Amino acid sequence: MFNFEQQQQFIKKANALTPQLKRWVVPIEKLATPVFDENVWQNYTMKQSDLQEFLSTHSFANGDSFIVALPETLVGQLAFRLSSLQGYADSPSRLRITLGELPQEVVFADKPYNGTLNGSWLQSEVINIDDLPMDVVLPRRYCCKYIRFDMIGVPRRINFDNIRFIACGAEDYLAEVDKSLSPILQEIDRASIRTLRNCMQTCFEDGPKRDRRLWLGDLRLQAMVNKVTYKRFDLVKRSLYLLAGALQNDGEVSGCVMERPYPRKGCHTHDYTMLFSLVLYEYCRDSGDWALGEELFDLACHQMQLMERFFEKGLFIGENDPYKDWFFVDHDLELDRQAAVQAQAIVGYNYLAKLSEKLEKSEKASAFREKVELLSKVARDKFYDSQTGVVVSGEKLQISYASQIWMILAGVLNPEEGKRALLAVEKNQSALKPSSPYMFHYLLEAWQICGDEEHLMELLEEYYGSMVKHGADTFWEAYRPEDPFFSPYNDVRMNSACHAWSGTASYFIRKGYLQ
Repeated sequence: MFNFEQQQQFIKKANALTPQLKRWVVPIEKLATPVFDENVWQNYTMKQSDLQEFLSTHSFANGDSFIVALPETLVGQLAFRLSSLQGYADSPSRLRITLGELPQEVVFADKPYNGTLNGSWLQSEVINIDDLPMDVVLPRRYCCKYIRFDMIGVPRRINFDNIRFIACGAEDYLAEVDKSLSPILQEIDRASIRTLRNCMQTCFEDGPKRDRRLWLGDLRLQAMVNKVTYKRFDLVKRSLYLLAGALQNDGEVSGCVMERPYPRKGCHTHDYTMLFSLVLYEYCRDSGDWALGEELFDLACHQMQLMERFFEKGLFIGENDPYKDWFFVDHDLELDRQAAVQAQAIVGYNYLAKLSEKLEKSEKASAFREKVELLSKVARDKFYDSQTGVVVSGEKLQISYASQIWMILAGVLNPEEGKRALLAVEKNQSALKPSSPYMFHYLLEAWQICGDEEHLMELLEEYYGSMVKHGADTFWEAYRPEDPFFSPYNDVRMNSACHAWSGTASYFIRKGYLQ
């Protein structure tokens, strides 16, 4: 259905929308000294002092090191000037440079890495500078707040000067914050905007440190914040074209797309695939560009056709996957996903129906509405316990936030039932909580649908506000308030501390659902 030539046309259209990145130079003016404190988040704070004063009174020999702090978390290239105290160099200068978003990454630069993702994602470089003096610009792009310099092979003594950061992004400013907000909401809003800005490169990246690619699940949340801040609908459109141009062999929209050196498909992430119609519909609604909805309509329909292999008589069974049976939902290996994925399929069909109605495809709309009714009836019969008022999932009747959230978003539970379910899991100590800001976003969205904006804002301020109080100026990929060292990858240094799916607080603060 979607042959190579068609996909290449989508890529061509995506390329035509590639933005010219903006660049700006940010002086680095602070020395950062790690201070151990078992009472603070991840046990370290960074005491800051004047960097220029430090550099003017220090030269560096083998074994020396120092750390600098940027004024904010930024994406871009590191630059500095290096010279020799003797005025010349009789050998190359070998430096190890470690760049980190959080203190743990630079404090423990020497700690062995045994995480589950490739350690090359950790931002560390060994460079050799042959001639001094030299203005050095590292060629790679980084996302960081702290930078550590280690002298591992230098000629006698060397000096640093003019350490700076060449930041880049599709936008070079932070959208204005409403000064009438409380101080903590202003900080949350600002961190949310900064998170989005840093992830807005030539497409909407999930994390500029890691994985530096377009993920469909992240795109939906980024587009929501973009709607109330930068309004760069061209980037959303480009991202949709990239997804349409890098399909799996059977025409499934990939969970992610690698943009460079040329766009190509990533992994199967089937719950993301089910949300393609939602992302497409919301883009068309927010931008007014219904022509793209028409252009990608058949592709959106095809996604739910492909998902039918996971259902039997309207019930999600999660089998019959010839590739990799991955339904993400949230970062939690203990989570039973059956109820949540059942609901996500309903959401997918529901937005296909909405798109069909808007494009005046009445027969298609009726067929999709029938799918919604069937899957919703099965969902209530199978998963909803009307006596306790909660949704259960799987053979063990697991109770989780994810199951309640997605059944509310799917409309299987009405607002009154949804509020009852959410209040019940709040009181249930054994209920599985969200493990990521991705799922926490959908918790807030569920409360909004249930009509309790007061509770929504209390949760938002508590969750995102606690990250701000821990020092976050961008929001983190994984966050369990009760576990400072939680990592889906078995090493907190691998966690992304500026991550697309974490930046949606601005959407709720700015009442994006009313626009």
